[in-house]
Amino acid sequence: MNIDKAVILAAGLGNRISKVGSTPKPLLTLDGAPAAPSGPSGVTFLDWHIDRLSAAGVREIYLVGNRRTFEAPLRPARPGTTVRWILNPTDDLSRSGSGHSASFAWKSEHGILDGRSRVVLMDADILYEPAVLDAIAEAPSRSSVTLVCSAYRESNEEVMVFGHAAERRAVMHGKGLLRSRLTGTLDCFGEATGIVLFAPEDHALVADATEWCMRYSTAKERSEHEDITQRMMNVDRVGVASFADLLFMECDTPEEYEQLTTELYPRVLAKA
Repeated sequence: MNIDKAVILAAGLGNRISKVGSTPKPLLTLDGAPAAPSGPSGVTFLDWHIDRLSAAGVREIYLVGNRRTFEAPLRPARPGTTVRWILNPTDDLSRSGSGHSASFAWKSEHGILDGRSRVVLMDADILYEPAVLDAIAEAPSRSSVTLVCSAYRESNEEVMVFGHAAERRAVMHGKGLLRSRLTGTLDCFGEATGIVLFAPEDHALVADATEWCMRYSTAKERSEHEDITQRMMNVDRVGVASFADLLFMECDTPEEYEQLTTELYPRVLAKA
């Protein structure tokens, strides 16, 4: 697998899922059991990412956490993979979007955007079967790539990706764009997964796009990582990789968490 580094955004408040308890969302367990780093159950979202990414040969994993999640105890990665924490020190996290967390990763001492590595950026609150990582790692494009699920339901509540199907090139993404005049001439690739691969050739552009969002966009520090990717789409540097029949889920609400723990996780675990 050709993914060298992964950055996992784990600094959100998780307000929409707060009814589950006081545990930050990245540290919720996938089977609903109490976290137990040495036991068979209690695998958290972050544990899952670390295990799956390290099993796929990713050498370096970076977790961007807030003051509550930073350096939380986690299960170890597999041999050959290092895991490091990066702190998003913002006290008022309602003012800090996922793009803001990404900016702390790029500016850290770790040199993540080194112009040589294929770097994956991903949300913490997703669950997927291992083959989902193959879908983005094997994308042939030399530009950066956003991963979409092409088997999507008609909804304006999810982030959809639009562009030119013949070229597998993304032009625009966002909510509320299905059947919109804004995307009337574009093809819909499907629902965004929150997983983006940044090609080495685009690292300087990623850094510039992130800095622009932080300094000049309307959202500034509230910018999400999708805002950064949109700037890259504007200069034709984002291709599209997709899957249709793989298990994948983003978790935002208590109801979705219930579905994830009781239905999806046992199915995903069987494919690990």
